[in-house]
Amino acid sequence: MSEHSVHRTRWTGLTTDELYGIVRLRNRVFALEQRVTDEDFDGRDREPDTEHWWFGTDAETVGYLRLIRPAPGETHPSDTAPPAWVIGRVATHPDHRGTGIAGRLVAAVVAEHGHQPITLHAQEYVAGLYERHGFVRFDEPYVEAGIRHVGMYRA
Repeated sequence: MSEHSVHRTRWTGLTTDELYGIVRLRNRVFALEQRVTDEDFDGRDREPDTEHWWFGTDAETVGYLRLIRPAPGETHPSDTAPPAWVIGRVATHPDHRGTGIAGRLVAAVVAEHGHQPITLHAQEYVAGLYERHGFVRFDEPYVEAGIRHVGMYRA
């Protein structure tokens, strides 16, 4: 692949170069830029159902998100079905923000899994991105890893 495009695979389908690009992007955004000190690689990446979605080329990953099955007790609005999926670890390279990359990744996930309930925990300042894809806020905002977040759900 020479042009930027959306890609998806599970852990066992990742090449070492794809994994390297994903790790570099997540490290740049979460550790270096946002200074998140919580563990990024929590073991969920390797679970059999986890899907890795990214945007980029063979040489560069500029956008990423991970789709996992919910943990027991995953929060969601009380009057809704439990989520089938949880979107997380959404990251866009700083040089590519504002170009629609995260929106393209979310749209691709919704196109594939939108018939099932999905939840996510958005950094509050980007909640509008998810609202454009049918997610609604629930519960009060909270602070996680020093950053304000809000729960979001899509039926």
